Amino acid sequence: MIKFFRKIRQNLISEGKTGNYLKYAIGEIILVMIGILLALQVNNWNENRKQLIAEQKILISLQKELETNKNNLSLYINKYEKQYENGVYLLSIFSKNSDTIPTLTLDKALGSIEETYTFEASNGFINSIIASGKIDIIQNRKLQSLITSFNGAVINGTQEVENVTLLLHNRLWPIMEGKINSANRIRTYKDFADFPKGSYTSDYTWFFKSKEIEDIIGNITSWHKTIYTDQNNLMQTIDEMLFIVKQEINANQ
Repeated sequence: MIKFFRKIRQNLISEGKTGNYLKYAIGEIILVMIGILLALQVNNWNENRKQLIAEQKILISLQKELETNKNNLSLYINKYEKQYENGVYLLSIFSKNSDTIPTLTLDKALGSIEETYTFEASNGFINSIIASGKIDIIQNRKLQSLITSFNGAVINGTQEVENVTLLLHNRLWPIMEGKINSANRIRTYKDFADFPKGSYTSDYTWFFKSKEIEDIIGNITSWHKTIYTDQNNLMQTIDEMLFIVKQEINANQ
């Protein structure tokens, strides 16, 4: 092809057709420029296609990790909601006569608020794309921001659990020793149904007359409410991320 165009130029020059030669030369330049532009366009299209495929892989993996977190977190939210309800129930008895309430009912309610749960996020993939810089492949800036702040949102949703743990270990359990049977409360847990029965009956009359215990239960219950609220906020963040991810996946298809 190059020899063909070269021969045309030589013929025009040898025949003295300078005007036609100039026109041909300009046309040849234009054709070359068009060819270069087309090549650049094809190259850009290929690069954009590669970028799109890479982004799609990231989004699909991110969706899987977020859905895992959503499913696991919902279990914790349900547990803390139940703990809050049991705490409110126990607090309501301090102004009533507890003698008519079955001991097993009280053991279950008290045992419920003594359990602690810490949600551990599945964030291996999120951490990897942040550390590797692959987060920049994601085009949606809002999603990038949510990914970057995800670990902070998890901390905000779980950090108050330590306050409940401290109240249990340092305040509630020491004051109940020898008066409220721990074995009987433990037996109410699903995984400890075969636990040995305690040798003495819990003194709930004493329990519900104690102002100190009432305050401790009040504090624990308020922390359960805070944790429940914080984890719901975390769930909203995960839902927002999933919504954007699904939109981006559909847009890339």
